[in-house]
Amino acid sequence: MGVNSVDVEARTRIITVPNATIVLNVGLIATGAAVLVSVLSRTTAATTSVGPLPITIALLALVVGIPHGAVDNLTLTRRLSTREKLLGAAGYLAVAAVAALAIITWPGIAFVAVLAMTVWHFGTGDVEATRELQGLSPVRSWVRIPYAIALGSAPVLLPLTSPAAVATLTAIEPRLALVMSDQVIVGTRIAVVTLIVGCLLWLIQQGDVRGAIELFALTVLGYVASPLIAFAVYFGFWHALRHTARLAQVSEGAVSLRSLLQVSRGGIPSVIGFIAIIAILVTFVDPSVAMGPALWFGLAVIWGLTVPHMLVVARFDARMRRERITTS
Repeated sequence: MGVNSVDVEARTRIITVPNATIVLNVGLIATGAAVLVSVLSRTTAATTSVGPLPITIALLALVVGIPHGAVDNLTLTRRLSTREKLLGAAGYLAVAAVAALAIITWPGIAFVAVLAMTVWHFGTGDVEATRELQGLSPVRSWVRIPYAIALGSAPVLLPLTSPAAVATLTAIEPRLALVMSDQVIVGTRIAVVTLIVGCLLWLIQQGDVRGAIELFALTVLGYVASPLIAFAVYFGFWHALRHTARLAQVSEGAVSLRSLLQVSRGGIPSVIGFIAIIAILVTFVDPSVAMGPALWFGLAVIWGLTVPHMLVVARFDARMRRERITTS
């Protein structure tokens, strides 16, 4: 049954599929491999130079992850009319444009705001996706909030506050130096590690061995690996793959290679565009030219596009959570 022919009931029911465990394991395996590659290639969080192998791995991970953000329509419970699609697309792009403009204009407060949204988006997505794909009931206690923040901070804030990332970001946008001061970096890392340790102890006390292993793996990834590898591998093989599996489970009724590809096909144009941009940059752009402003503009556009995606997925997470609580 194709995505476009799925009725409302099929799109909203909860189905537990053993194949979902494979999706969860891919993230763990990719995380371990990324740490190993970073150590062996000596492109860790402390180094600013990145070799061809880490860049290749990062680009591959990004290609895998990009489609998941282009199929937000699958999070809806009903089909939209042509008019609704056009209005929705216009609203989506308008939010992205405002967010990107805010980041460019106010790189301090807007950058911090988008980072906070990103941590929450990744964290809550992981909490819901991991338990949903395992067929477990949602986390109902208040601990869900710090647990989500810990899961989102490990692959986002730890890499971003590494020496390599700080040097790169402040080079392409000097105004970020005011935000990413030494005091802020140290304070952020201490707070994140403290939160992670507390959540690890809670997970062990709850008997959630897999949850503890996953949080520990993300922490090692964020603390050791090159920021580029850490984020790209997490984004593509962990976050995006789990979100795609959830959409496949809801829209196709099963998690399998076929259903994952079926869901991802809507993101093929985005992948083609990404590859085309990379090819153009590699072919025609002189590496010796100062690329700071251009890189910052590109990052602002990417972050801007993630804002409406995060809002749409937050609504999807809330709906799925309500349904699982009702049926558990």
